Amino acid sequence: MVRVDFMRTFLTVAKTGSFKKAAKELGISVSSVSFQVNAVEDFYGATLLKRGVNGVKLTDEGKIALKNIESVLNSLEEAKKLIANIGGRKVVIASGMVGINVVFDIQTLLKAKYPDVDVKVELRGAHECIRGVMRGDYDFAIVGDVLEEHLNTDRLHVEEIGIDKLVLIVPPDHPLVNKETVMLGDVMEYPLISLTDYYGITTSLKKALKSSGVSFEDMNVAYVVEDLFSQINSVSNGLGVAITSYIAVCKACEIGLIRIRDIKDLDSMRKIFFVSTKLSMESRRMREYADFITRNARALFAAFYEQCLSEIR
Repeated sequence: MVRVDFMRTFLTVAKTGSFKKAAKELGISVSSVSFQVNAVEDFYGATLLKRGVNGVKLTDEGKIALKNIESVLNSLEEAKKLIANIGGRKVVIASGMVGINVVFDIQTLLKAKYPDVDVKVELRGAHECIRGVMRGDYDFAIVGDVLEEHLNTDRLHVEEIGIDKLVLIVPPDHPLVNKETVMLGDVMEYPLISLTDYYGITTSLKKALKSSGVSFEDMNVAYVVEDLFSQINSVSNGLGVAITSYIAVCKACEIGLIRIRDIKDLDSMRKIFFVSTKLSMESRRMREYADFITRNARALFAAFYEQCLSEIR
């Protein structure tokens, strides 16, 4: 069996593309780096790195080994953190923008139920939330989209906890506010303000457009912003329109920053997911927290959705 530190050395070489740079970063000799990489290659029974005068590159076998090693090291780190928190005295919940109006209520409810537990909330893009769960940075995540690569991994526990929809948001005085029916063709006439691909909103939109027979590249994307608040403010200030999460922007509509319109020919419905690792579900305490969170999240999302639905009727 190959040593864990040898696997980390291999990752550093793959990342830096150089034995010398890896040696400097790790604080060991180049010969030690070479020995450890050779040991990793012996373990996999293949040449994983192509050596050259300009550094090293992963072979096809090396790319497979790299993903496997990353998965192994992440699993080890996850287990280490889970064991350190075996009593379950700290819980970190990451949420994508879909959970922004719900996750802090969940935090309050969880803290009231378990007053001795330190409950923290982190707001991130959906895909960064899931990667954080896989790294062991977060215990649980609430997200509006899950990538195929994450659905296909055997490390994650994923379950549906609610529904959301993609809607058009426009300035209060925009011409589309009073249009009887808004279609995708209407939206394409205006500058679109998009979030980055870190957000489940964007990947959900690309899937929805494809399902509706439209390519994301056909949209008139004028600006790409780094967070939901910038997207809302950009629309409110008349820089363009956006297609975004209905649940995430309801409150902004209520206070008059934006108006919400349904897009009739967009396949707009999307699911909301709870994500954790299967390993964390082996802990009785963490399983108890997960059950509490999912039960309350379902109720909160359902109530919030119905409460806001009148905004786009």
